[in-house]
Amino acid sequence: MKPFCEVVVADVLPVVRAMITKELMDTHGLNQVETARRLGVTQPAVSQYRSKLRGRGAKMLLSNKKIATLIKNLAKDIAKGNMKPQRMHEELCNICRSIRKEKIICKLHGGVECYICFGKPVC
Repeated sequence: MKPFCEVVVADVLPVVRAMITKELMDTHGLNQVETARRLGVTQPAVSQYRSKLRGRGAKMLLSNKKIATLIKNLAKDIAKGNMKPQRMHEELCNICRSIRKEKIICKLHGGVECYICFGKPVC
């Protein structure tokens, strides 16, 4: 059984990053290098998010208006260019908590009513 944070790193964070990447590039016109720099990842990682080699499952998150709005707002703030890494990390944690509250995390990692969504919250 994986701990909550391991599931987030393996199954949730890549999806969220892929969605942020799409927003930064499609809506805000950033290129792969600038997107990578602002997210603190490599350009090849951004390329993999774009080609859906990483971060599959975006449709599931986009279908939840609350989560989609949180991700779009974070991308907008990142695109402005003045977001400090600590604030970005706090916002990512907020998105992950919301995904957990909405009980979407089980679908992303393939579990069905697992302890992560239905057990006592860790964070």
